[in-house]
This record gives sequence, structure tokens and C-alpha cells, in this order.
Amino acid sequence: MPPPRLFPIAALAAFASSSLFFAFARAQDFSSGRSSSGSAPSSGSDSQAITDAYRAAEDRLASGAPGAGGASGANVTATTSATPPATTLQTGTPTNPEGDAIGVTSRGLTLNGTPWTPVMGEFHYARYPENEWRDELLKMKSGGIDIVATYVFWIHHEEIEGTFDWSGRRDLRRFVETCKELDLKVIVRCGPWCHGEVRNGGLPDWLLASGCRVRSDDPAYMEKARVLYTQIAAQLKALLWKDGGPVVGIQLENEYRGPAEHLLALKRMAIDAGIDVPLYTRTGWPALTSPMPPGEILPLFGVYAEGFWDREMTPMPGNYWAGFRFSTLRADSNIANEALGRGGVTDEPGTESHPYLTCEIGGGMMSSYHRRILNDPRDIESTTIVKLGSGGVSPGYYMYHGGENPDGRLSTLEENQSAPTTNWNDLPVKNYDFQAPLGAAGQFRPHFHLLRRLHLFVHDFGYLLPGMPVTLPERRPQGKDDTHTLRWSVRSDGHSGFIFVNNYQRLQPMPAREGVQFELNLARDPLNPNPKAGPTKIPVAPFDVPADSAFILPFNMALGYGVELAYATAQPLCMVESFDGKMRNFFFAEIPGIVPELAITDNTIDGVGSAGGRQRKADGLIRIVGLKPSQKPALSLRSRSGHGIRIIVLSHADSLNLYKLEWGDEDCVFLSPGPVTIAPDQTLAVHTESAEPVKLKIHPSFPQLFPKKKGFLRKAGQFVAWIFREPGREGAIFETLTLPSDQAVDGKPARLAARAKKIRDAGPAREIALGNAPKPVPAAPSDADFAQAAVWEIELPPASVLAAAGTAPLLRLHYAGDVARVRLGEKLVMDDFYNGQPLDLSLDRYRQELASGTKLTVSILPLRKDSPVYMADGARPRFGKKGAVAELSRVEIVQRHTHTLVVKDADDADDDSDDKDTGKTEDKKARRQ
Repeated sequence: MPPPRLFPIAALAAFASSSLFFAFARAQDFSSGRSSSGSAPSSGSDSQAITDAYRAAEDRLASGAPGAGGASGANVTATTSATPPATTLQTGTPTNPEGDAIGVTSRGLTLNGTPWTPVMGEFHYARYPENEWRDELLKMKSGGIDIVATYVFWIHHEEIEGTFDWSGRRDLRRFVETCKELDLKVIVRCGPWCHGEVRNGGLPDWLLASGCRVRSDDPAYMEKARVLYTQIAAQLKALLWKDGGPVVGIQLENEYRGPAEHLLALKRMAIDAGIDVPLYTRTGWPALTSPMPPGEILPLFGVYAEGFWDREMTPMPGNYWAGFRFSTLRADSNIANEALGRGGVTDEPGTESHPYLTCEIGGGMMSSYHRRILNDPRDIESTTIVKLGSGGVSPGYYMYHGGENPDGRLSTLEENQSAPTTNWNDLPVKNYDFQAPLGAAGQFRPHFHLLRRLHLFVHDFGYLLPGMPVTLPERRPQGKDDTHTLRWSVRSDGHSGFIFVNNYQRLQPMPAREGVQFELNLARDPLNPNPKAGPTKIPVAPFDVPADSAFILPFNMALGYGVELAYATAQPLCMVESFDGKMRNFFFAEIPGIVPELAITDNTIDGVGSAGGRQRKADGLIRIVGLKPSQKPALSLRSRSGHGIRIIVLSHADSLNLYKLEWGDEDCVFLSPGPVTIAPDQTLAVHTESAEPVKLKIHPSFPQLFPKKKGFLRKAGQFVAWIFREPGREGAIFETLTLPSDQAVDGKPARLAARAKKIRDAGPAREIALGNAPKPVPAAPSDADFAQAAVWEIELPPASVLAAAGTAPLLRLHYAGDVARVRLGEKLVMDDFYNGQPLDLSLDRYRQELASGTKLTVSILPLRKDSPVYMADGARPRFGKKGAVAELSRVEIVQRHTHTLVVKDADDADDDSDDKDTGKTEDKKARRQ
């Protein structure tokens, strides 16, 4: 092996708030023949100009000193000043009737004076059936969402001037009340202009026809906006935070680039209408034309892996790659660049005085007609890790839950190139699935699990992040083709912290980085009290960063009772404390391709009870190496105070099945084969695609959770079902509960099938013209164009069979073509721009129509081989010698089952006393404090 070569990725491992100090970090690369300088920046003057602008603006903000190292591998150092103290920002009324107070500082949000890092997810009430809201919100809560963000689209409520509709799926009040019932907070995005891929960006046609200057202080426009805000205020009456409700904030306008005075006028208008909330927000992009007074309206930021709105027909145009590298810049030039352009990138003056909050980390992406984006679930996990590693303190996703556009009275309600304004792109008429973590029919997507795992970390350890400034390496990637420069950052308080690594970039294979070792020289490092001894190495022996990976590593992590984890080569997830406060269980996730290693600061413990790997003791550390992921503790420790600590390192697969939820007034962890939801009445549900019994692993044990409960009541059947607890394997901390089967037909799981019968062949593929946008792109087909579509009639099981099966079935259409439309009789219920993925339709929503004999048909327009739309290479169908394709290759019914348990006494003898017994709840609160 050749001698080690260093690539000088210098970084400050964060700084203490009380003093100046010297710190540096670097990584070493022991691989053979690997260049440390990185590849040349990507070609293209536009891309390079954007890259240069990013670098120049970032260098003005970054905390590191000028780069001094080169290919020689010399150490690079940096010195910084002390972290300035957090400044408090003005909010609306911060306190609710229970005395809970929401605050804002320059570092983050606070709840009752302590750091608060909530996770926010977007879900549009008007784009989902109101009778399904509750179930879907429970799914969002299970996924780790704390705040539900939702748009109020003006055109959805006042399509006809003077006639407001707040009924059915447009019932904002009922939606917010449901959030309150489920203990979810809400931020209402009030507009008046919203975008959200809605016709005119949400502005009614009659408003545009009135001649007023929209999105301005034109009195005629502001008077109409005042009516809207007054209506919203009436919907939210008694539901604001100050009244004991869940609404903690509102957003004013969206993507506004005019003077700050207009947003301030909207804020005054909202307050005058009675909307007094702790948080008033706006999108932090694009830059305003006049300065916003500090603290008046909080800027929230975003990032998307790739967008449907670009004019180019190539993958990853512009500067999307920047979303995959760590940066102190918050602004993003990629969002809505068809309208806003890709100008120079910089943050507005004063941005650093606000906390780094996000509202639009892309939870997926829609397909426009001209750009058919196909997301990789890792896109969303990676960009979220990058935002956290870049200083973010509260992840917010757009969208977290997909939906479908409601029906309009006067027109369809999607964004399209023929609309009067906001007419840049053609979107599907009905479909707004967004490839979100939860789909338009409530489907659980792979990134639901990836993000939920990350949210475990944010919920249990995120409170540390506001006090941990960001340090970036001096050597950073020079362009999207630079795959050799390791992408990482450090967040630290000067002693403990986290290393964020992102070796992933959308549509760009990222090679493994061999022999990496992070070196941290910290101001208050008990592991290395002698500065002459050199920096602390993490890990002690170099390791390989796997290809296409993204992860978080802790160092000097306080485990409680005075015990410190020096480092781990596994990702921290969550912690659960025993009822008596004598034992803490920490859960970590294996990082595929990295052998887990744990290192404990020797002088912080009394002894090691057991370990699942080989112990090595040296240099003040007890290292457990060669660990194999398991559901058993990898390490059991005894603190000097006599308390116990266990660290469980789960396999990658098990970590994606780990849930931490409150059940029986206690925090529990579950290992489940399907998503777990828990309702306010303690009904526990496991969602699977099988009717067979489900084995659910739980910690702590059921008797500890419900000491007075004698059995379970199966909700689906009206009888008390005793659930046998299976003893765990020796050393395991989980107990296994077997949940009953979901309902079945005649005692056996019903297997439902569908069949497609072709009733019309496709005609000639249409000539695709450009649309009417300011920068036109290929136009979506009109209704008349579907006269040339191939058509199939879908034959389904009888409605009685669907109902008796006790499922929430999906119809899944595997097709290839240009555009698909699904009709129930003459009514359009779903459509899709083909991007290589099947199309799902919820059958539950149409049971009544199907029971009456209404026909379900699918129409598919042929996709031309030379179609001028962008589509990922892997998504394009195989044309062979055909000039166009319109195929429905397979239809299937995906059965979704809900296995429920309701905790209940077998004899109902002590239900009332149980409900009144709040002792355990009070004990729990006391332990948390």
C-alpha cells in the first residue's frame, strides 16, 4: 500500500459560546491512487456562473478561514470568534391558555423556553376526501410530523365572486379541528397567491378579470384580499394557539419578490381580521426588493432534488446538484426558476439573525407534461440530511402527503399554460400525488420510512442542534461532476456534536471513499486534554464511506447519568427511558457498508456489563468493535451512579421498521412489519398488505404499559381477544405481541383480482405543439385528443366482495403511454403523465358508484418514440420497431389491511378508574423534566 495521502478537508468542529478557541477537523483518504483535488467543474457557462455565484456568496458567510491546504495534504487550520448569544425575535401572542409558550430566537424555535425542533409536512385538505383526513393525519403523526402545513387556495373557496364554499373537502375548520384532536399543530398558508400548481396560483379568474393589480398594494386588490382573510379568520376562530387551538402560524403570500411593505400590509390585515399567532412566515426566496425589518416575518427555505418546471429537456439542469452539498447559504436558485430565473445567489441581509427553518424540502415531485420527473427515495433523505448539516433546525416538506384536485364549477383547477396567469406548465387535471411519502391514495412510500427514521433523531436529539453552529470544510465540491471531494460538515457546541456525511447525488453515481478518518481538535476535549497529542480521531481506525450513502455520526454524546459515548460508526435514532428512571435504551441504525463500532469514554462509567463485539481498551476509550446489528443490546453499561444504559444497534432493515410512539401514556418503541398508528383512544393499528396475523415487537412490555388492563378488544370483531405474548430470545429487550388477522371472507383471506378488457385501439399519435406559456413548452393533450386514445374497461369483483373483504383496496394500473385518464362513467376521477411508474386509484372512494354498476374505464394516449418531453432513461418504454406505445400491460388490486387493538379490560370493571388514574402521566412528565 502506498503511503497515506491526505486531502485537506479542513473544518472547524464548532465553537463554544463563552470564549475564543482554536479548532480544526480533517479527513484522511488512504485509498490507492485517488486524487485529492477533485474533478474540474462541470462545463457550461450558465452552470459554471451559478456555481461561482454560490461559492462567492457562501465564502462570505462560511465560518472557516481562507483555504491553505493543497494536494500536499498539509494541515489546514481555522480560528473563529465566539458564537454570538441567541437574540430573541418578536412574535404574535406566544402563550396558550395552558401556559405553553412558543418563542423564536436567532438559533431556532423554543417551546416553554427550551429548544424545539418540530418537523412540518404539507397536506392540502381540499385535495383529499374529508372522511379520510383523520386516518391520513394519524399516518403523518406516525411518520414524525409535528406541524401540518396547508394552503388555502382562494379559487377553491370563491370560484364565483361573493360565493364562498367551506363545505366538504373544502372545510378548513373541520380539518384544523381534526388536527387538534390528534395533537398536531398547524401552519395555514393564507396566500392570497399560493401557487401550489393550482390554476392562477390560486387567484380566482374573476379577480384577474376585474383589472386590479394583483399581488400589490392596489386598494382594489387589497380590499378583495381583506374579504378572503376575514373568511379565513372566521374558519379559524377559537382554533388559534392563543385560544388553545393548534394554529401556531400562518404564511403570507408565497415566493414574493416585491417590496417588504406589501407583506407587512398583509400581516396587518391578518391581525386586524383576528389572526394573532406566534409565527408569521414567508418563503425566503426570491429576494425582496426592500429590506424586511428583523423578526417581523420569518423567512422559511427549501430545496428540491429536481423540478418539473425547468425549460430544459435534460436531467438535473441548472444547479440542482447544490442541494446535495453542505452550504451555509439558505437561498436556492432552482425553485420556480421558470418564473423567477437563475440569477446570482445570495441570502438577504439579516438572514443570519433568523433561525434556519424550512418549509419546502421536496418530499417528492410532480410530473409536468414536458418534464416527467421520477424521484429516488434517497433524494429526499439526502437533501434533508444536507439541510440539517447546513444549519437547519426544523425540517419542513412539500409535499408530505399527495392528493387530487377538487372539481371546479367553472373550470378545472390545475395549473396549465392556457390559464390567465401562473401559466408556465401543464399539470394533470386531477392528480397531485407528488410522489410524496404518503401518496394520493394514502400509500406508504419508501421515503416515508427513510424520513421517519430521520425524524426519530430530530425528535430525540434535535434539541441540541440550535446550540451547535455549522462548520464547513475548506475543500468543497467544485461542481456537480466533482465526485472525489467528500461532502461533510460538523455541528458542535465545542465538545459534543454530530458529523453529517452525504456521499449521494441524484443521477450521479458517487464512489466509495476508502480509508476515511475524521480528526477533531475540540476546545473542551476530555479525550485529548493535551493539545500536543494531536486531534481526536473518529473512528480510531479509518473506515470506508460507502458509495451513494448519507448518514449522521455522533461524537462525545451525553447518554445521561454522566456517561459519554465518544463516538459511534452507526446513526443515532432515539432513546427510551424505563418507568423508574434507572435504565436508558439508545437505539442506533447500522449504516450499510460500515461495521458498527462504539467507543465509550472510560472515565465516565463504572463498568461494562456485556457487549456484543470485541472490547478494546486504550487511550481513555473502551471500544466495542466487530459488532453485528441485532435486536439485542450491543453494549450494556453501568454508570457511576448505578444507573444502566443499553445501546442497541439495529440492522438497516430493522431500523426502517422502528417506531417510537406514545402508548398508554408512555413512550414505546415498536418493531413492526407495517406502519403503526395510535389514535387518541389508544387504538393501535398496524397497516399491511396481508390479512394474516401480525407479530409486533414492543418495548417496554405490555403489563408495564397497562398494569390494570386485562386483555384486548379487537375492534374489527365485537369480542375480547386475548393476545399471547411470546417471550423474547435471551437478552432481547422486545416482547412480541401477535395481532389478530384482519377481516376475511368466509374465514379465509380474500384474494381480489381485476381484469382489463380492451374496447378500443389507439389511433395515430398526436402532433405535440407548444403551449401558451411565456416560455412555452410542449402542451398537454386536450379533451378532444382523447378520441385517439386506447380504451379499456376494468372488470372488478362485485362490490359486496370488496366490502366484505374488509380492505381499503387500490387499483394499480401498469401502463405505458403518454397520458392516462381514468373515468367512472363520464366523470374523470384520475389522470397521469406517464413517468415509468404505475398509477394507483383508491376503490374505496367509489364503492357506491361501482355497486350501482357504473363502469370504470382507462384511456391511454400513445407516447411517440420521438416525443419532445423529458423522461428519465429508465422510465421510457421499449418501443422496438413501433413509432408509439399505448399499453395497459397489467391491472391488479392491492389489498390494504388494518390490524387493530383496543386496550380494554376483559370485564370492564375498572375502566372508569383507569381513565381517572393520571398518576403515571404525571410521573412521566416529572421524569422528562
